[in-house]
Amino acid sequence: MKNIFKILATFAASAALFSCQKTEPVFQIENDILSVDCTEQNLNQVVKCSGTWSVDCSEVDWITVTPESGTGNGVDFDTYTLNVEYNSGAERTGTYYVVYEGQRLAVSVTQAACAFAYGELSFSGNLAAGIESTASLKLLYECASGKEVVTFTGKVTSETVTGVMVPEFVYKSFLKGKGEIEIPVTGKPKGAGKIQIELFADGVSVGTVEKVVAADANLPEGLTVGWNFYVTETNTTALCLASKYNYSWGAGSQVDPSTLPIHQHRVLPTAGNSDAYLTVVGPNVANWTFNPSIQANGMMVNDYWLCVIPVRNVKPTHKVTFEAAAGGAGSGPGYYVIEYSSDGTNWIEAPGATTMTFGTKSGPVHVYATPENASGDRKKYDKATDTSYRKYEFALNGINPIADGNIYFRMRLSIDLRINPGDEFLGIGAGKWGDMKGIEITFVEE
Repeated sequence: MKNIFKILATFAASAALFSCQKTEPVFQIENDILSVDCTEQNLNQVVKCSGTWSVDCSEVDWITVTPESGTGNGVDFDTYTLNVEYNSGAERTGTYYVVYEGQRLAVSVTQAACAFAYGELSFSGNLAAGIESTASLKLLYECASGKEVVTFTGKVTSETVTGVMVPEFVYKSFLKGKGEIEIPVTGKPKGAGKIQIELFADGVSVGTVEKVVAADANLPEGLTVGWNFYVTETNTTALCLASKYNYSWGAGSQVDPSTLPIHQHRVLPTAGNSDAYLTVVGPNVANWTFNPSIQANGMMVNDYWLCVIPVRNVKPTHKVTFEAAAGGAGSGPGYYVIEYSSDGTNWIEAPGATTMTFGTKSGPVHVYATPENASGDRKKYDKATDTSYRKYEFALNGINPIADGNIYFRMRLSIDLRINPGDEFLGIGAGKWGDMKGIEITFVEE
C-alpha cells in the first residue's frame, strides 16, 4: 500500500506543478506591411489572438475594416476584411493598428498613385458615301473608379470626304477597373476615301484612327466578331455562367439547355456581331461549360467548334483574319483545321494549314493546344503570351456570294491525337474536355 500512496503522491505533485504553469497569450497578425494598386479593393487579413481584438483605423481616412473587432481562442485564425478606397491622386501610405490587451501591432499600407489610363482606340462599323452612319469609336480604359465623368469630342480630317462628325459626348457609365466606351460617329458622308478621326477626352487627345469611306454602299457587314472572355475579365466559372454570353451553355443560362439539341447550345460573342453565336457539333458531346475557356466534353476526331455569323454583301474576294487559341485535358482533343462555308454543308479548308504527323496519325492543322495549355494556363487567353495562339489571313475563295444570310467558320478536330501523347496512348481519350480559349474573326479592309 505504501508504494501505491507514493505513486499517487507523485502524480498529485506533477499535476499541481502542471496546473501552475501558465499558457502564454497569443497575438499574431498576417502582415505588418502591405502594398496595393490604386483601385478600390477588399483584402482578407487574419489575426490569431487569445481573447478580444480590435482594429483602430482612426489615423487614416481611406481604410476601413469589417468587422472592427472579434474574439479569438488563441488557436484558430480570425479573419477581417481590409477595405481600401480608390486612390485618385499620388501614392499614399497610412497605418492602422490591431489591438489586444494594450498591445498595438501596426500595419502600414502603401497605395500606388492613380493609374487610370485610356487604352486602344478602334473603329466599329462601316462608312459609305451617301449612307447615314451607324458606326462608332471604341475606347478601352483601365484602373477606373467608376465615378469618372468625361466629355469626349472628335476631330475628323480628310482630303476627299466631308459630312462625318463625332458630336460632343458626355460619358459617366465607367465600370470599376477595366471597360470599353462606345462613342457614336454620325453624319452622311459626301465623297469617298480615307478619313482620320482624333478623339479627345476633356480636351486631351487619346488616339487617332483611320477609316476608308467607300464609294459603294454595298459593303460587307457582320464581321468583326469574337469570343474572348479573358479580355472582358469574365474570368471565373461563376461569372461566365451568370453572364449575358451564356445563352445556353450551362447553369444559369438564358434558355433551358435540356430543350435544345447539342448544336444549339450557344455562347454569345463578347465583341462585334451580337447576332452571331458559337456552338459545338459532335455525336458524343455530353456536357459543356466555360470558365473562361469554352469547354465541351466528349469531342472526338471530326467533331468541331462552329461559328454561325449573320452577314450581308459577302463575296469570295473578301478577306478575313481568323485568330484562335485552344486548350484541353492532357488526354483530350487539341488539333484543329479551320474551314469555312456559305451554306453550312460544303466546307472549304482555309489556306496555311500544316500537315502534322505523330506515328500513324496525320492531318492538316491550323491551331493546336500546346502542353502548357493542358495545365494551369488552359483557362487563360492572352494573345501576347499564349503558345497555342495562331492568326491567319485569307480570302473566302470558293464560297457563293451572300447577299443576306450566314457565313460559317469551324475548327474541326483533324487528328485523333491527344494533347499530350505518350508512347502507348496517342488517341483522344473518351469523355475528355476540349477547350476553345478564344476565336476572333474580322474582315480585312482593302
